[in-house]
This record gives sequence, structure tokens and C-alpha cells, in this order.
Amino acid sequence: MKNFLRGRYFIASVEIIYLLLLGWLAMIYIIDNNSLSSFLAPIAKVIPLGVPWFGALGAVVISLSGTFDHRTDWDPSWALWHVTRPLIGAVMAIISWLIFQAGILSVGQANNAGQGSNGGASANASRDLLFYLTAFVVGYREEIFRQLIKRVADVILTPGGGAPATISALNPTQGPGAGGTPVTITGNGLTGATGVQFGANAALFRVDSDRQITVTSPQGDAGAPVEVTVSTRSGNVSAGQFTYQ
Repeated sequence: MKNFLRGRYFIASVEIIYLLLLGWLAMIYIIDNNSLSSFLAPIAKVIPLGVPWFGALGAVVISLSGTFDHRTDWDPSWALWHVTRPLIGAVMAIISWLIFQAGILSVGQANNAGQGSNGGASANASRDLLFYLTAFVVGYREEIFRQLIKRVADVILTPGGGAPATISALNPTQGPGAGGTPVTITGNGLTGATGVQFGANAALFRVDSDRQITVTSPQGDAGAPVEVTVSTRSGNVSAGQFTYQ
């Protein structure tokens, strides 16, 4: 029974149920909005209802896709991660919406949703569509949400004016053209890293400490070395060359 609850078919069934529930909520909202207004009014006063809905949708879609993409290498230890997808996706979407709202207010733009002329209403609708798309994307890709949070924390909490980053080593310096090689970049002042490039290709990375970054090499062409560049607030720093085999 335990193995079944952690299996791929069970998780796929759970995600399909989640999709049906989300579709049911959307239909109720579209057909009979008044039936939900009293229950959701406190939430609707704070955030657009579409934000958590699209965040949950994106999270469920990526989880359901995973049951097909990993049909030959399914890892049961991720079962709980899949089960909690709608909740986590909705929370990430709400936080991302708050970040964007804070960004709008910080540059002095008015938040006049539902007010003004038809042009203002059109602008508000376009803005809400952007929020819904952002909510779906961060629900679908947690890594984007982590990078968003990291950049906000760097801007708000990391003091500026520090010494520029320096890099002392890149290890290993070669890997397969298919990508996926864990690469360690060591040096100083790496806490504020905002991106890593292998030539023209962006790589997923994690800042382990001020002295180390762990990067996953992207796909590349075999035989030609590419320059590895770390982007920081003080500029780009070369980490050396990486050769695809």
C-alpha cells in the first residue's frame, strides 16, 4: 500500500483530480460568481483571485508532466512534493504577486484597479493578465521563484559597495555536450551572483556561500570551449573556459 501511494500512477491520478477541482472552481466562478463572493470576498480584497488559481494550475501541470517525463526513472521519494503542488504553487504565486506590487509602488505608479476611464480599465486588465502569467510560470518552475526571491533579498538585505567578485577556480573544466554536469566555481564575493553563462547559454546555479557557486552545465556543442561568465551586481567576471566533449 505504501509503495502504491508513492507510485507514478497514483500521483498522476492525484494531479488529474487537482486539475478537475481547479476546473470546477473556475466554472463556478465564471457561471455563478455570486455563489463564491461571500466566501472569497476577504481574499479578493487583498489579491486577484486568479493569482493563486494560476499558481496552483502551473504547479499541477508540471507535476503531471513529471509523471510522464520520468516514467523510466520515477523516484518515489518525491511523492509528497507532488501531492503538495497546488498549495505550494498558490503560495509562490501570491508572494511573486506581492513582489511585483511592491515594485510597482516603489517606482511611484498608482494602483487604481477598477477605477478611471476605459483606457485605465484596459491597462488594469493587461496588468492582471501579466500577473496571471507570472503566477503560472512560478508555479510551473520553482527555480524561477527561488531566483526571484534571491534577487529581492540581495537588493533589500545585501549591503552595496562591497569588493568586486573574484574567481579562483572552475572544476571540472569539461563535460558532455548533453549538459547536466555539476560544476563548482570558487572565489570570493560570490554571494551577489545573479547569473552564470556558458558561452551564450544560461545555466542553473546555486550560491553555496560567498566563496562557492554550484552550477549545472547547460547543453553545448562538443569540441569547442566556451567562456564561463558569472554575472554580479558589480559586473561580469570570467571563470575560465569549459570544454564540451
